[in-house]
Amino acid sequence: MGVIATLLAHEPRLARLRTAARDRYRFVPCEDWTSLTRACERGPINVVVFDLYVDGRADFERVRQLRVRVPRAALVAYVDITRERARDMFDAGRCGIDVLIVAEETDTPQLLATLLDQAEARSVSSLLKPHLAGLRSVVRDAVMLSVTRAHERLTPDSLARLIAVSRRLLSKRLEGAQLPPPHQLLTWGRLIVAASMLEDGSRSADGVASALDFPSGSAFRNTCQRYLGCTPHQIRLRGGAQWVIQELLVNREKRRQVSDIEEDMQDSAAA
Repeated sequence: MGVIATLLAHEPRLARLRTAARDRYRFVPCEDWTSLTRACERGPINVVVFDLYVDGRADFERVRQLRVRVPRAALVAYVDITRERARDMFDAGRCGIDVLIVAEETDTPQLLATLLDQAEARSVSSLLKPHLAGLRSVVRDAVMLSVTRAHERLTPDSLARLIAVSRRLLSKRLEGAQLPPPHQLLTWGRLIVAASMLEDGSRSADGVASALDFPSGSAFRNTCQRYLGCTPHQIRLRGGAQWVIQELLVNREKRRQVSDIEEDMQDSAAA
């Protein structure tokens, strides 16, 4: 079970969040920015949802402080948008806000559930950036999208469309960077997000599998074995998301072995 810290003056909005989160998150309601920051520092907090205007004006400095103190938490602003506040939204992204929820527009339970999933996935992407600095933009975008869109079950074709390149060029760029082909990269992205979820000791492998839309807990465990050679519990013990990222971007020999195994399986099926 993940943990969401909240700073919301409107009880109906907190109730909507609870409905959207179902039993996948535990809530830590806070009364002001100070108690919110303290709750995050005591951690672990997966998602922070706050009213950017809880004190009457947008407090971007508080948001920047949160981003520095809890770099792995996803920051979600839940706001009313007025004409006067529209200009503030340009600054929201610059100060570290990952997801914006607009009251009465994007806060239906279904949309909130999707936004919470996206927020948690985006929080993991901060671990990827140091490893992607020297890569082509197409490769960087593909790796980042495989993680930030991990809940959406992208296909190689839809991934290529998001990057605005052909699937053939995407595969060529990934191969040039010694990274796996698109269909495998998408699985790696889901495993990185899954590993991040597993860092929370209260989350079970079956719960993670359900959150990321694996067909079953067994299918998730089999994917862990095939790509990483270990169980979900071992992923947690070895360092979670950081370790899986190392396996993808640093340990290329193991990745080549996975590719060879999949090719052998495809050849056997064709025969």
